[in-house]
Amino acid sequence: MAHLCLILFVSSDFSSFADMSRTVAVFSKHSTSLLNKLRELLPSLVFVEVLPSDLSPLKEAEIIVGDYNLIAPHLYQLPKLKWVQGTWAGLDSLWPHIDRQAPPKFPITRTSGENFGTLMREYVIANMVFWERNYFKAIENQKAKLYDRDVSPNDYRSIADLKVAILGVGSIGSIIGRSLKGLGATVYGMGRRATIPLEAPENAYLEKYYTKTGLGHLLSSVDYIVNVLPKTPETTNILGNGMLKHCKNKNVVFINIGRGNVLTELELVQALNEKWISGAILDVFEKEPLPQESQLWTLPNIFITPHISGNSRAQDIAEKFRINLARFEKNEPLVNQVDFDKGY
Repeated sequence: MAHLCLILFVSSDFSSFADMSRTVAVFSKHSTSLLNKLRELLPSLVFVEVLPSDLSPLKEAEIIVGDYNLIAPHLYQLPKLKWVQGTWAGLDSLWPHIDRQAPPKFPITRTSGENFGTLMREYVIANMVFWERNYFKAIENQKAKLYDRDVSPNDYRSIADLKVAILGVGSIGSIIGRSLKGLGATVYGMGRRATIPLEAPENAYLEKYYTKTGLGHLLSSVDYIVNVLPKTPETTNILGNGMLKHCKNKNVVFINIGRGNVLTELELVQALNEKWISGAILDVFEKEPLPQESQLWTLPNIFITPHISGNSRAQDIAEKFRINLARFEKNEPLVNQVDFDKGY
């Protein structure tokens, strides 16, 4: 590929594009930090920033690195485009602009995998420890200058005491599961594949594997549910229709770091109020940003974070782009390429 045009939306001067053999366009909310990392990692390439006020360089781009919400509205108007490296794992803002009957003919790749798995496992483990030892209450006590050693019960559950269900044992869920297993937890998994070989080394962290048909039995067997499922038609309301009743009287905590479509807010509130589950640690929601009038803000047995369990860090995006660029130039399959049929 003699003349590869990679466009990073960074510069407002595009007059010299025709003379550049390796130019990448970057279109991102965090373009400054992303450009710095890209230039540091790939100094032989020219990275050009695309500005919302001037989208003309998009027409010349063969490769773009950028945020889906910025790029998606223009995907079908870019005749020279050969590849988009997205900066996020989630595709929510991409799908409204994709014609499923006539998807783009060029590949779109996500920034996902080990980098997000590493960040999200830290979120899960940290929140499990805080929840089980009642450290959230300790923070309140600190503000009130209350020194109360009884805030953390002597019989709290350690991670080694817990049985954990990972809903979505892909690249991210597997990293979370292996880390929990390493800390002594018993880990169960659920996925879309009909079966997986539990004897394989990459699946050794799993005690059992379930599909959607066995979800009720899975939920009745665990202490924590960690949802890592992507948003697809198959995952919408998968925990709805009273499914969480299977957790009743089990002191189950629900951690959602996947997507908020797995059950409605109304059903989640019902599950908490009727004590089907004992608590929820929520990073994603049915509607984002979470509206101020949402009941979730005021329930006592919830911890809320604003979709930050695994942020898209500039160094991770740049490294993913570096790996995929080498594969792109060799005409090899790209890592984390979006499957328009599966929806992720």
